[in-house]
Amino acid sequence: MTAEIAILNRTAVALAADSVVTLSDGRRHKTYDSAEKIFEFSRYQPIALMIYNNAQFMNTPLEVIIREYREKLTTNTFKSLVQVWPEFEKYLLSFKRGQEDELDHFRGMVLREVKEIKSQVLTHVLSSMGKRSRKSRESVQDFIVRQCGLRKAEAEQSPLKDFLTDVKPEQFREIYGAAVIDVAKGTKLEISPDIETALCDMMFAVIKSNQKSAAFTGLVFTGFGAEELFPTLSSVEIDGVYFNQFRVLATNLIDIDRRGETAAIVPFAQQDMPERFMQGIDGEFEAALENLCLSMVGQIVDQNKRAFRNGKADLIKAAVAEEFRDGLDRLKKKNSDDLLSVVNHLSKKELGEVAYSLVELTSRKRRYSNDLETVGGPIDVAILTQNEGFIWVRRKHYFDIALNPRYDPKRSR
Repeated sequence: MTAEIAILNRTAVALAADSVVTLSDGRRHKTYDSAEKIFEFSRYQPIALMIYNNAQFMNTPLEVIIREYREKLTTNTFKSLVQVWPEFEKYLLSFKRGQEDELDHFRGMVLREVKEIKSQVLTHVLSSMGKRSRKSRESVQDFIVRQCGLRKAEAEQSPLKDFLTDVKPEQFREIYGAAVIDVAKGTKLEISPDIETALCDMMFAVIKSNQKSAAFTGLVFTGFGAEELFPTLSSVEIDGVYFNQFRVLATNLIDIDRRGETAAIVPFAQQDMPERFMQGIDGEFEAALENLCLSMVGQIVDQNKRAFRNGKADLIKAAVAEEFRDGLDRLKKKNSDDLLSVVNHLSKKELGEVAYSLVELTSRKRRYSNDLETVGGPIDVAILTQNEGFIWVRRKHYFDIALNPRYDPKRSR
């Protein structure tokens, strides 16, 4: 994983990112702590791209693709920042690749689903051994087909918007069916024609759902378009390419303006420490606190059943839960608003210092706790302004700058 921060006000954008990155094809994962995550997207406009999670696209490092794309850009290509992702999306979809490159990502998703079914099969077999009547036993094949149907129904409850709406299950099986069966056979899952069909239909539903794989990639575009006075941030999470369409899981747009949103702190990937800083509490602790509160209320109500008859107990529990969430949301919003009112007036240098501190805080938390150190290494910081463009404040190098004077700005003057 990683920790990244974007801080915007009406003057500038500050970006900070650690150096741990995951290279993944959906099945195998490798982490490094010297990766680049912040890139100058254009040499002619103050636009940056920050990446998180999987740093590869079609088995090619994204930094290679980004730098190649940057060389193709000319002056004032983008009038507004919202134009950047659609154009970069076209470039990625036209990037030369083979079918195996696309299938690597898909196989990783299939493997996770098949492993879950295998685990359920084992539980089913063990439980069937205790049943006396053979008639009451469900065969393994029927059980697998039924579990595939249940998983398919579950995936269909959370579909992605406008994704593969014109693709039929038969078309999906024709292209991806062989990969599904190969993965299933590789795990020694029992296979039959009915199971093959059920597995393919299940995976078609999973691909069309908002189920996130381990190999998704986050792209954060930010800066100034040629006709924009204030900065904008546009982020997107992509998770594979199917039928020459990106599987887009989530998008977000932050548009700084005079009277609307005048400042923003936007964390990406691991967000617990930035959330604590911004809102006074993170999501995990908030959920635990809510459960504790509702449990206490539930115990009090249940111990006084005579006082809470005719369904009043459930009404009280629901009312307490709603009031708790509303009250906590008010406290979070107040803390966040107070912080943003300060960020709104920070200088460029201070924006960079705050961004660096939030990533450093997340890194320290991982190091001095039982959590895995998924955040670490040198922290890069960049500032973008309309006049100065893209400026590095902190930047790591894989080489000794003293041995390469041509890359030293002080010596090249």
